[in-house]
Amino acid sequence: MTNLPEQCCTLPPFKSDYRPVGERTKIKVGEKDFDLYITGPNDSKHALVCIHDIFGLHNNTLQGADHLAQQNGYKIFVPDFFDGKSWDLDNIPPREGRPALNAWIQEVGSWEKVRPTLIAVVERLQKEEVTSIGAYGFCFGAKKLAQGAHEELFKAVALVHPSLWQPEDADNMTVPVALLPSQGEDQDVMNKFWDRIQKKPFASKCVRRDFLDVHHGFASARSDWTDTKLSGRAREAYEIMSNFFKSNM
Repeated sequence: MTNLPEQCCTLPPFKSDYRPVGERTKIKVGEKDFDLYITGPNDSKHALVCIHDIFGLHNNTLQGADHLAQQNGYKIFVPDFFDGKSWDLDNIPPREGRPALNAWIQEVGSWEKVRPTLIAVVERLQKEEVTSIGAYGFCFGAKKLAQGAHEELFKAVALVHPSLWQPEDADNMTVPVALLPSQGEDQDVMNKFWDRIQKKPFASKCVRRDFLDVHHGFASARSDWTDTKLSGRAREAYEIMSNFFKSNM
């Protein structure tokens, strides 16, 4: 596994006082009940699944889900993939050093650990007669969408300030992709990934927008949305995602 971006290991999350408007409930994953945040109209036939960053169900992530639901009229599911064991908000930079964070992600955030929750969410949406499902992921979450792309669970995916990235992640992609990197990602890796995406049969449906004037995490837990620049760029990112999903779902 490649290492996390520098900013992923040094920038702490923002402590938001936003009050989410959706519902907190549970979803059965194997023998356990995982936390699940649901927002948007219950009767929508379109849905998005969000894979959060290492900070789990952070208010910024939930606020973004609320915004997308309002923009698109989609139902949005944000499960807690870490089962309440997300990375400590106060432990950035990691007190034990960067290797400890990398090791933690490999332990609790492997594809083998994430997959059962993702499958449970998709199956629940299908039972609710949702006919079109897309997904978006932040940082670690974007990597999980790349690792699971071969399962063809979604009609389109958005990858927002992705981490642990490799150009070869493009090879798994089978549906339209929106790529939204920040200044914190390796631009050479992003470009090589995108070059491969451009050779796909669905390349014309893909979207890339670079946000090189804002830090890694600007659209999720690491962003202070009381800052007008950061909030404006985050709104722009969500608008791009909104239009992308409308076009491909």
